[in-house]
Amino acid sequence: MDAFGSALPDDHAAHPPDICVICEERSLIRTLVSRWMEQSFPFRLIHVNHAEEIEEEHYQARLLVLSARSTLFDGELAPKKAHFVPIVFDDGFTSHNARWWKVRGAKGLLDLRDSAECWAHCISLVLAGGEAATPAASSALEEANEKHGLQLLSKREMQVAQHLVRGLSAEQVAKKLGTTVGTIKNQRKAVYGKLKILRATQLPWAMGNGVRRSGVRL
Repeated sequence: MDAFGSALPDDHAAHPPDICVICEERSLIRTLVSRWMEQSFPFRLIHVNHAEEIEEEHYQARLLVLSARSTLFDGELAPKKAHFVPIVFDDGFTSHNARWWKVRGAKGLLDLRDSAECWAHCISLVLAGGEAATPAASSALEEANEKHGLQLLSKREMQVAQHLVRGLSAEQVAKKLGTTVGTIKNQRKAVYGKLKILRATQLPWAMGNGVRRSGVRL
């Protein structure tokens, strides 16, 4: 994306959002996105690295723009008390993760392969109360199937996958979830089968959101 692309139409200034929370841990991407947002929208920006850092004081924000590569959510993107509208951006959406984020409440999907003008148009539609996706993200959504990839996982399999993708062993996951190691290994096998992968190193990609493993910054 051109970080110095064009701004919003003039009529958007009549209804300026108050605060935009940007959730991204990679400093270069955060700088590029923030610089573009500052030039294109009348937001006051607040930066957080991870979803865990989003607190109730941020819930009054008009917009939450979060990176699919540094954030993992178990449920809805916006807590019931939150007023912000969630938008997710990625380096390149796939049918795996585009659908996954959409189901969890993302009102907009922004792909870094698309132009700054596409980003501005998508955000404008979302702020106007609609839902939108930039062209590359839209193509990924069209390719997605409701019973594809992550959508095939049961609730427990998703919980297991979320722990495994962070680098936990089967023994550690079993302890956290209060079950046996054998059960976790069976669920791990089911996860690998449904995501069509063979080993743990493929799990971050298959999960589609680039969740960082312990000690590794993506």
